[in-house]
Amino acid sequence: MSDYLKMFSTFAHEFAAGVIIVAAALLLSRVLRRLIDKLHESRHLAPIMARRLQTFRRWTILLVTVLILMQALGVFGNAWALISAGLAAVAVGFVAAWSILSNATAALLVLTFRPFRVGDMVELLEPNGAAIGGRVVDMNLMYTTLSVQSAEAEQPVAPQLLHVPNNLFFQRVLRTRSSHERGSKVTFFSQPDR
Repeated sequence: MSDYLKMFSTFAHEFAAGVIIVAAALLLSRVLRRLIDKLHESRHLAPIMARRLQTFRRWTILLVTVLILMQALGVFGNAWALISAGLAAVAVGFVAAWSILSNATAALLVLTFRPFRVGDMVELLEPNGAAIGGRVVDMNLMYTTLSVQSAEAEQPVAPQLLHVPNNLFFQRVLRTRSSHERGSKVTFFSQPDR
Protein backbone atom coordinates (compact mmCIF):
# COMPACT_ATOMS: atom_id res chain seq x y z
CA MET A 1 0.00 0.00 0.00
CA SER A 2 2.87 2.39 0.77
CA ASP A 3 4.18 1.96 -2.81
CA TYR A 4 0.87 3.25 -4.17
CA LEU A 5 0.90 6.14 -1.73
CA LYS A 6 4.48 7.05 -2.72
CA MET A 7 3.58 6.82 -6.43
CA PHE A 8 0.45 8.95 -5.89
CA SER A 9 2.47 11.53 -3.92
CA THR A 10 5.05 11.76 -6.72
CA PHE A 11 2.29 12.08 -9.31
CA ALA A 12 0.56 14.80 -7.26
CA HIS A 13 3.78 16.82 -6.97
CA GLU A 14 4.52 16.52 -10.69
CA PHE A 15 0.92 17.43 -11.56
CA ALA A 16 1.01 20.49 -9.26
CA ALA A 17 4.36 21.58 -10.73
CA GLY A 18 2.94 21.19 -14.25
CA VAL A 19 -0.14 23.27 -13.41
CA ILE A 20 2.02 26.03 -11.88
CA ILE A 21 4.35 26.07 -14.91
CA VAL A 22 1.46 26.26 -17.39
CA ALA A 23 -0.27 28.98 -15.32
CA ALA A 24 2.95 31.04 -15.17
CA ALA A 25 3.45 30.65 -18.93
CA LEU A 26 -0.14 31.74 -19.65
CA LEU A 27 0.22 34.75 -17.35
CA LEU A 28 3.52 35.79 -18.96
CA SER A 29 2.05 35.33 -22.43
CA ARG A 30 -0.97 37.46 -21.56
CA VAL A 31 1.17 40.27 -20.08
CA LEU A 32 3.46 40.34 -23.14
CA ARG A 33 0.47 40.24 -25.51
CA ARG A 34 -1.10 43.23 -23.78
CA LEU A 35 2.20 45.13 -23.84
CA ILE A 36 2.60 44.55 -27.59
CA ASP A 37 -1.05 45.53 -28.16
CA LYS A 38 -0.58 48.76 -26.18
CA LEU A 39 2.52 49.64 -28.20
CA HIS A 40 0.57 48.98 -31.40
CA GLU A 41 -2.43 51.04 -30.26
CA SER A 42 -0.20 53.97 -29.26
CA ARG A 43 1.27 53.85 -32.80
CA HIS A 44 4.78 52.96 -31.63
CA LEU A 45 4.62 49.68 -33.59
CA ALA A 46 3.44 49.19 -37.14
CA PRO A 47 0.77 46.48 -37.58
CA ILE A 48 3.14 44.09 -39.35
CA MET A 49 5.78 44.47 -36.62
CA ALA A 50 3.12 43.88 -33.93
CA ARG A 51 1.98 40.68 -35.68
CA ARG A 52 5.56 39.44 -35.94
CA LEU A 53 6.24 40.15 -32.27
CA GLN A 54 3.01 38.37 -31.28
CA THR A 55 4.02 35.30 -33.31
CA PHE A 56 7.53 35.34 -31.83
CA ARG A 57 6.06 35.71 -28.30
CA ARG A 58 3.65 32.81 -28.82
CA TRP A 59 6.23 30.34 -30.17
CA THR A 60 8.97 31.28 -27.71
CA ILE A 61 6.73 30.87 -24.67
CA LEU A 62 5.37 27.58 -26.03
CA LEU A 63 8.84 26.15 -26.65
CA VAL A 64 10.25 27.22 -23.29
CA THR A 65 7.14 25.98 -21.45
CA VAL A 66 7.34 22.55 -23.11
CA LEU A 67 11.03 22.24 -22.23
CA ILE A 68 10.43 23.28 -18.61
CA LEU A 69 7.51 20.85 -18.33
CA MET A 70 9.61 18.01 -19.73
CA GLN A 71 12.33 18.77 -17.20
CA ALA A 72 9.87 19.06 -14.30
CA LEU A 73 8.07 15.84 -15.21
CA GLY A 74 11.32 13.95 -15.66
CA VAL A 75 10.65 13.08 -19.32
CA PHE A 76 14.29 13.66 -19.97
CA GLY A 77 16.83 14.69 -17.42
CA ASN A 78 19.05 16.76 -19.64
CA ALA A 79 16.62 19.40 -20.90
CA TRP A 80 18.95 22.22 -19.94
CA ALA A 81 21.88 20.52 -21.66
CA LEU A 82 19.75 20.44 -24.83
CA ILE A 83 18.88 24.13 -24.43
CA SER A 84 22.54 25.03 -23.82
CA ALA A 85 23.65 23.07 -26.89
CA GLY A 86 20.96 24.77 -28.97
CA LEU A 87 22.00 28.21 -27.74
CA ALA A 88 25.65 27.42 -28.46
CA ALA A 89 24.74 26.37 -32.01
CA VAL A 90 22.75 29.57 -32.47
CA ALA A 91 25.69 31.63 -31.13
CA VAL A 92 28.10 29.97 -33.55
CA GLY A 93 25.64 30.64 -36.36
CA PHE A 94 25.42 34.31 -35.38
CA VAL A 95 29.20 34.65 -35.33
CA ALA A 96 29.30 33.08 -38.80
CA ALA A 97 26.64 35.53 -40.00
CA TRP A 98 28.10 38.65 -38.34
CA SER A 99 27.02 41.02 -41.11
CA ILE A 100 23.40 39.92 -40.90
CA LEU A 101 23.40 40.21 -37.11
CA SER A 102 25.09 43.61 -37.24
CA ASN A 103 22.51 45.01 -39.67
CA ALA A 104 19.56 43.53 -37.74
CA THR A 105 20.86 44.93 -34.45
CA ALA A 106 21.40 48.33 -36.06
CA ALA A 107 17.83 48.23 -37.43
CA LEU A 108 16.47 47.57 -33.93
CA LEU A 109 18.56 50.47 -32.57
CA VAL A 110 17.29 52.78 -35.31
CA LEU A 111 13.75 51.68 -34.46
CA THR A 112 14.38 52.32 -30.76
CA PHE A 113 16.19 55.67 -30.95
CA ARG A 114 14.42 56.94 -34.11
CA PRO A 115 17.12 59.18 -35.62
CA PHE A 116 14.97 59.17 -38.78
CA ARG A 117 11.71 57.78 -40.12
CA VAL A 118 10.22 56.94 -43.49
CA GLY A 119 9.90 60.20 -45.43
CA ASP A 120 12.88 61.95 -43.81
CA MET A 121 15.93 63.10 -45.75
CA VAL A 122 19.17 61.51 -44.50
CA GLU A 123 22.80 61.96 -45.40
CA LEU A 124 25.70 59.75 -44.35
CA LEU A 125 28.88 61.81 -44.26
CA GLU A 126 32.03 59.94 -45.24
CA PRO A 127 35.38 60.76 -43.58
CA ASN A 128 36.69 62.14 -46.90
CA GLY A 129 33.85 64.69 -47.06
CA ALA A 130 31.66 62.85 -49.55
CA ALA A 131 28.03 62.20 -48.68
CA ILE A 132 25.50 59.47 -49.47
CA GLY A 133 21.92 60.51 -48.98
CA GLY A 134 18.32 60.60 -50.04
CA ARG A 135 14.75 60.31 -48.82
CA VAL A 136 14.00 57.23 -46.68
CA VAL A 137 11.36 55.16 -48.49
CA ASP A 138 11.65 51.81 -46.69
CA MET A 139 13.52 50.01 -43.96
CA ASN A 140 13.92 46.35 -43.11
CA LEU A 141 16.30 44.37 -40.90
CA MET A 142 19.13 44.38 -43.47
CA TYR A 143 19.12 47.79 -45.10
CA THR A 144 17.37 51.14 -45.42
CA THR A 145 16.20 52.12 -48.89
CA LEU A 146 16.86 55.72 -49.93
CA SER A 147 15.34 57.39 -52.97
CA VAL A 148 17.88 59.59 -54.75
CA GLN A 149 16.82 62.09 -57.41
CA SER A 150 19.60 62.72 -59.91
CA ALA A 151 20.37 66.44 -60.20
CA GLU A 152 22.46 65.92 -63.34
CA ALA A 153 19.64 64.63 -65.56
CA GLU A 154 18.25 67.05 -68.15
CA GLN A 155 14.87 65.33 -68.23
CA PRO A 156 12.93 64.10 -65.22
CA VAL A 157 13.82 60.48 -64.55
CA ALA A 158 12.63 58.01 -61.99
CA PRO A 159 14.57 58.29 -58.74
CA GLN A 160 17.30 55.77 -58.08
CA LEU A 161 17.08 53.57 -55.04
CA LEU A 162 20.06 53.08 -52.74
CA HIS A 163 20.07 50.19 -50.30
CA VAL A 164 22.24 51.32 -47.38
CA PRO A 165 23.22 48.65 -44.81
CA ASN A 166 21.75 49.60 -41.44
CA ASN A 167 25.05 49.30 -39.58
CA LEU A 168 26.44 52.26 -41.58
CA PHE A 169 24.10 54.57 -39.66
CA PHE A 170 26.19 53.85 -36.56
CA GLN A 171 29.57 53.98 -38.29
CA ARG A 172 29.18 57.34 -40.06
CA VAL A 173 28.06 60.82 -39.13
CA LEU A 174 24.36 61.11 -39.93
CA ARG A 175 22.59 64.32 -40.99
CA THR A 176 18.77 64.28 -41.08
CA ARG A 177 16.01 66.62 -42.18
CA SER A 178 12.79 65.35 -40.70
CA SER A 179 9.29 65.94 -42.04
CA HIS A 180 7.88 65.05 -38.60
CA GLU A 181 7.52 67.20 -35.52
CA ARG A 182 9.95 66.46 -32.72
CA GLY A 183 8.44 63.93 -30.29
CA SER A 184 5.80 62.93 -32.86
CA LYS A 185 4.11 59.56 -32.32
CA VAL A 186 3.94 58.85 -36.07
CA THR A 187 4.42 55.15 -36.76
CA PHE A 188 8.05 54.47 -37.59
CA PHE A 189 7.47 52.57 -40.82
CA SER A 190 4.60 54.63 -42.26
CA GLN A 191 4.72 57.28 -44.94
CA PRO A 192 4.19 60.81 -43.60
CA ASP A 193 0.87 62.51 -44.38
CA ARG A 194 1.36 64.95 -47.20
